[in-house]
Amino acid sequence: MSDFQKMDLRVGKVISASAIEGSINLLRLKVDLGYDYGVRQIISGIARWYKPEKLRGKKFIFLANLEGKKLMGNKSAGMILCADENHSAFIIPVDNKIPEGTLIR
Repeated sequence: MSDFQKMDLRVGKVISASAIEGSINLLRLKVDLGYDYGVRQIISGIARWYKPEKLRGKKFIFLANLEGKKLMGNKSAGMILCADENHSAFIIPVDNKIPEGTLIR
């Protein structure tokens, strides 16, 4: 199995988003990743480019099967996928018609 095939990419809906006190880079996201994964907390370094209120209720692509990691004392169980252009993060939106948890291939 290739490394790419090991990645479990899923559509997730941001239920809540908030800044992490003491960090200029990190946001705390609560993400619904569907039936297989449920709601997870994901910490992401996108605060320079995105305000929490602009993410709530929207769907994006997430890497769901990462081993948990602590960032500034907050457990993160996944990663949001972003395009990187000139050191700026661009989140790729997903159509609201696609259900949470849908597998990306």
